[in-house]
Amino acid sequence: MNTENIDKYIENQIEKKINKLLEVLPNNNYNKNIQKNIYNMSIKDIYKNTLQTAIDIINDVSELYSNEFYSKNYNREHYIKKFIDIIMKNDRKLYVGIILILFSFIIYFIDGASV
Repeated sequence: MNTENIDKYIENQIEKKINKLLEVLPNNNYNKNIQKNIYNMSIKDIYKNTLQTAIDIINDVSELYSNEFYSKNYNREHYIKKFIDIIMKNDRKLYVGIILILFSFIIYFIDGASV
């Protein structure tokens, strides 16, 4: 097998596992056209939207680097601008903030445990 077939196999396996996970999650047919305010959302909705936002950001960043990183010679500012555009896309600001707060707690506890 060459590396292209291995990459396709890995990609298909990951896609199958993600689709299986999305089938297991309740309310899979969530209507994205209806935007809720944060104070009208349940903790479950915030949790699911935060996870979905993290997955979307990872997919967008990997797509950015796979499509543009090797094919064109862009400078660092280009990638910083594209990354900020990915983070600020749609209604991701709230969920990115939640993710950053969780990361800060994790780093705080790791730093406290190392002392």
